[in-house]
Amino acid sequence: MNNNGHELFQAFHRIKKSSMGRIHKDLIHNLKPHEFFMLSTLKRLLTEQEKDQNENQVTIPPGIKVSELSRVISISMPGVSQTISTLEKLGYVERIASNKDRRLVYVNLTEAGRKLESDVSKSCNQIYDEAASLLGEKDTQCLIHLLDKLTIAFDQIDQKKCTLEQNETKERKTT
Repeated sequence: MNNNGHELFQAFHRIKKSSMGRIHKDLIHNLKPHEFFMLSTLKRLLTEQEKDQNENQVTIPPGIKVSELSRVISISMPGVSQTISTLEKLGYVERIASNKDRRLVYVNLTEAGRKLESDVSKSCNQIYDEAASLLGEKDTQCLIHLLDKLTIAFDQIDQKKCTLEQNETKERKTT
């Protein structure tokens, strides 16, 4: 029996524990990792939105819709809302109700949220720069190449699963 999958999973767990433990202890001690992930995802989406505005001269909304966050990070709407509520209480995000449709709620980063996300991202980059320096150029490039191949493998697994599910759905409809 091949045990490589389990060993790969354990290796990723060790990396996460080692790098995130250091970052969590030093910078985001008042947030859980998924809460910081929400902040960084929100920052990325807002940056993409601003880029779109600059390139296409379109008017952008006052933030990101909760439904869009839910879709992008594959977490249920109630899960996103709960995380947003926590971040809002801590002063890192704000909810903005649409003037046209009060059911539509946008989320945006506050100045404190932008600063925290920026500080932690800088710290993460420094940690990974140090690690890359210790690994050396050749090993770092090899690792990047292997991780890219792993990403492709995971995408292929997802695609295969989607195809199987679609085929099962078609078979149920025809019987």
